[in-house]
Amino acid sequence: MSHQPPEAPSEAGGTTEAVTRGDVRLQIRPASLDDLDLLADLYSHLTDQDMRFRFKGAVTQLSADDLSDLVRREAGMTSYIAFSGARAIACATLMHDPGRKSAEVVLCVLPDWKGRGVSWTLLQDVMARAAAAGLKRISSTELGEDREAINLQREMGFVARLQSADPVKLSMVKTLNGSEGPSPPANWQQE
Repeated sequence: MSHQPPEAPSEAGGTTEAVTRGDVRLQIRPASLDDLDLLADLYSHLTDQDMRFRFKGAVTQLSADDLSDLVRREAGMTSYIAFSGARAIACATLMHDPGRKSAEVVLCVLPDWKGRGVSWTLLQDVMARAAAAGLKRISSTELGEDREAINLQREMGFVARLQSADPVKLSMVKTLNGSEGPSPPANWQQE
């Protein structure tokens, strides 16, 4: 089966369905306060390195307040959960600027689900939602050693700029044009 991009959501809410390049069927929807246990479980299964890449420091677990902030618009954040069946396997969070024309995105995927196109598909969906909501730019901050995230974002059209040399941090920036996001690379197609 070939990769099927997510259907473009008509607005920032709702559930979208997609099939990744690794034939993983995803349902992606906004997270709510009712999902705090799901988010706590997801983050508890990330590796220490994944947590360091995600939070750019020595964070090993999230408090109840941290988890609540991930889903509270008042905190300037909107999170989306990707499910495979009933299992939450990934999360993307947009941290909006005060004017809501740009946002920083952070992704996490459970270790057993990496390498199957989940990050690509989730990020593509979140970019489509962001464009539909009127955002003009998405960015992320990546540690230089997180080559997987940097390479993924470069393939999706993000531009890298050096933010810090010690430790190496890159600012990855993508201008949104209102489309559904980039198509996956040709080599992501299943034979």
